[in-house]
Amino acid sequence: MKFIVSAAALLLASTLAHAQTSHWGFSYTGFYDQEAGAFLPDMRIDGSFTGVDADGDGVLERGELTSLLVDTKDYVACAASSNAYYHCDADSFTFSAESGLAFSVSETSSDPEGLYGGGHLVTTGQLAYDYQFNPYANAEHHLYWTDATVLTMTSALGGTESVPAVPEAPAWMMLLAGVGGVGLWRRRGSQRIRPG
Repeated sequence: MKFIVSAAALLLASTLAHAQTSHWGFSYTGFYDQEAGAFLPDMRIDGSFTGVDADGDGVLERGELTSLLVDTKDYVACAASSNAYYHCDADSFTFSAESGLAFSVSETSSDPEGLYGGGHLVTTGQLAYDYQFNPYANAEHHLYWTDATVLTMTSALGGTESVPAVPEAPAWMMLLAGVGGVGLWRRRGSQRIRPG
């Protein structure tokens, strides 16, 4: 019984060691402004995200996020406020060291009659779109990603510069050594107790 409890404790400790919180900041710089008809090299979209790779697959996904700020709006926190006339959410999100960062966020609202409203949508690699409407005027603003759009990312905590695709070898070796040690200890103990 001690072996089972010890092995379970070692496995739980190893799992928890890899379920560490990741904090990242990001900045996209340089967009084509459709309304201005020009590429704006200094136009930026900044943000940050926090999450835990709970399943240990090396990919941080939407369900594993605790926050996603794009400019100043937290699209994870605002999801709880969504209703029939207001939608706010991180509609999709993935991040890994291999595939990079991709997400889609949106915030839209309107009055019950649909006369007044607006929204803000960002889909990385495609566009950032703002719009407003009322009975008297409509306004839209499109920013498009181009080949010249640059992504810069920084880790907010030291030592978390990448999300490992698999657990690091030393952690697996420690787990195996611990399980092996418990197994040997258990075997030696059972040999001493044998009736002779």
